[in-house]
Amino acid sequence: MLMKNIGFITTNKIFAQSFASTIKIQKDLDFHPFLLLNPKQASLDIVIMKIDIAVVDIVEIASKNLATLSAFCEELQAAKPDIRILLLASQDDHVDRRLAMDAVRDGKADDFVYYDTSLDYLFAKLGAM
Repeated sequence: MLMKNIGFITTNKIFAQSFASTIKIQKDLDFHPFLLLNPKQASLDIVIMKIDIAVVDIVEIASKNLATLSAFCEELQAAKPDIRILLLASQDDHVDRRLAMDAVRDGKADDFVYYDTSLDYLFAKLGAM
């Protein structure tokens, strides 16, 4: 299996650093994490860092707006057409849930997971992408 470069796009440094640390501890995962803490330059970062999968924290990106989320995903896809996009959404926020489902339905993102999912489930999703 080839190593997958995972770009975590969020402004939540604690969450991003925890995610990256957990990946690094898991020796059986073929993931190399990158923290993309400035969403405004994420499209450039994914090209430079050769990101295979972008994990996008929609709370930080979407502003409760599907057009904003869609435009962000399109920007990533324009920069790197083979990028896979996995959205992170709040299960408790009905707007976030709808945004994630609509973005996947419209082909703007490949899949989504909720914040309260297990790490094993998240890693399984990433491995399948």
